[in-house]
Amino acid sequence: MATRVRLDDWEAAVDELRRFGKPGEVTTGDDWIRLDFGSAQVEVTQGGRVSTGMALHEFEREGEVELLVDHDEGTLAIETDDVGYTFRRPGG
Repeated sequence: MATRVRLDDWEAAVDELRRFGKPGEVTTGDDWIRLDFGSAQVEVTQGGRVSTGMALHEFEREGEVELLVDHDEGTLAIETDDVGYTFRRPGG
């Protein structure tokens, strides 16, 4: 089951993203978090910048965003009025 994560509740967002990134390496700063899975990565800032990178593609979005984190399925979905994107955790 997916958990809806809002960046305006930064502490809860970081907790969910840390859990999602647990199979990899998680690095945080005051207003950002980076999940590194070797060949793939996700970076999210408190201000609403989300960027991902994998071997065959990259994604970047800046602005108001809501995340759907599904730990069981290993997915992180970005949903806005104009964008729908799903990051699949390698090996997940």
